Amino acid sequence: MKKIYILFFLTFTWFISKSQNPNIPFENIKQLIKLADPKVNIDDKLIIVSFWTPANNESRDLNKEIKRVQNIYQVAKLKGGTKGLYFFNYCVAEDVLNYKVALKRDSLDARSSLIQNENNKELINNVSVAQVPLTILYNSAGEVLENSIKKEDVFKLISKQITR
Repeated sequence: MKKIYILFFLTFTWFISKSQNPNIPFENIKQLIKLADPKVNIDDKLIIVSFWTPANNESRDLNKEIKRVQNIYQVAKLKGGTKGLYFFNYCVAEDVLNYKVALKRDSLDARSSLIQNENNKELINNVSVAQVPLTILYNSAGEVLENSIKKEDVFKLISKQITR
């Protein structure tokens, strides 16, 4: 009976850790983006941030879908006067070799990517590997529009932001 309680407790703890979204201030996200590409202009854009690891296929598939949607809506006129979509991906793992291989294999832009290290870990409030995949959609004012976006919902969520 103790084993069942322990198993239940561990499962519950894991579920809670997966469901909690870290509170990452938008200023920190902007700082990370500028670290990756100091020349990028993210003013007046929707910003989708993906936290991923090279070993997590679900997060890598999500990144591929976001990239596909970004190519469609990169310069689209979005609600609130927002112009386009900017995709930033942050690798939570510190495995540089697999990070570089995954970037190349998944055709991700290295200028909009950053790998976790001791200097930037604090900016993301220590998002852990257990929380991956984690994707957050911000408007240009830094308000969170969506949390924990699933691959099958990316297109629909961005399409809702289109001005018609």
